[in-house]
Amino acid sequence: MSDINSSKDFNKFFPKEISNEFLFSSDSYFLFLEDLSINPYTFFAKWSDINRQSNIDKYWRPNTKLDWKWSLSFPLFSLLEKYVENFNHPKIIGFSGLPGSGKSTLGFWINSVARDLSLDIKVISLDDFYLPGKEMDIAMYGNPWNVPRGFPGSHSIELLNQSLDTFLKTGVLKTPTFDKSLRDGKGDRSGWFEVSPKVLILEGWFVGCEPVLNLKEIDNLSEDKFNLCLSNIEKEFRISIQESLIEYSKIWKQFDKIWHLKSSEFNNTILWKTQQEDEMIKIKGSGLKDHRLKNFIRMIQTSIPQQSLLSINSDTTVEINQNRRINKLYSNTYLFNKYN
Repeated sequence: MSDINSSKDFNKFFPKEISNEFLFSSDSYFLFLEDLSINPYTFFAKWSDINRQSNIDKYWRPNTKLDWKWSLSFPLFSLLEKYVENFNHPKIIGFSGLPGSGKSTLGFWINSVARDLSLDIKVISLDDFYLPGKEMDIAMYGNPWNVPRGFPGSHSIELLNQSLDTFLKTGVLKTPTFDKSLRDGKGDRSGWFEVSPKVLILEGWFVGCEPVLNLKEIDNLSEDKFNLCLSNIEKEFRISIQESLIEYSKIWKQFDKIWHLKSSEFNNTILWKTQQEDEMIKIKGSGLKDHRLKNFIRMIQTSIPQQSLLSINSDTTVEINQNRRINKLYSNTYLFNKYN
């Protein structure tokens, strides 16, 4: 499959200044690319090309690490390019990651680079299918975390299903947009747009998460393993959320693949979400803070069993630590890490 016959051959030409920044071995990286059916030599040649670099560099955030570029962004984008080149009918890829993990940042980069390269690729967020403001308020009334949105049940699931179904049949996607800064941080619909990409990525914090049957058993285990101290109302509300997930799981079945940006520790999302909201306040002047931020983080920690969110049945998984550095690379059949 490859001009490179072994990881030793790969290591001879792959720059040490890149591989030395990895928290996993270059052998693991080589195997990861191979398992994704990516030719390591042509992959490196493409992404180190000066012309391509000029297109992609301007969309990185300051201080973006080399591991984020070379072991997440470039491999994923390479697969998206293959989809565009080799398939005539629309495809959907799910992308999952806890709040603040970097999904939106990656989505912005993919959308921007795809536009500059004239590739029919589009990333949208599950969040854009949040219910309109007044409907959201009704749906969220009485939740134990007093949050304005976020968990399964806060989205226009019928609209989402219809939009994706129409896209797969016609190639045309019509989707709403949701601005989280509106209504003093509670958020609201802010418009609509229509696109016709060949490949669509749908990202969200519980994308790919399946409902569980043994919720009571999991809740009992959670008391010991995660020290969540679930209240009775939280336990009861989690049942309705699991019922909502049944409808979402029908959406996941429309995906061709699922990628998971997995947190090494679930509580990493506490820091990430705090950073995310602080940035939104700086940029847009509004966001979650103080008790509302604490409530939202509690919802993330308890609304869905953490085991479910950490064990999403993904085709490809990239595990990141608290600093969003990549620890491990998984495929659907292998785990590639520094111990291989």
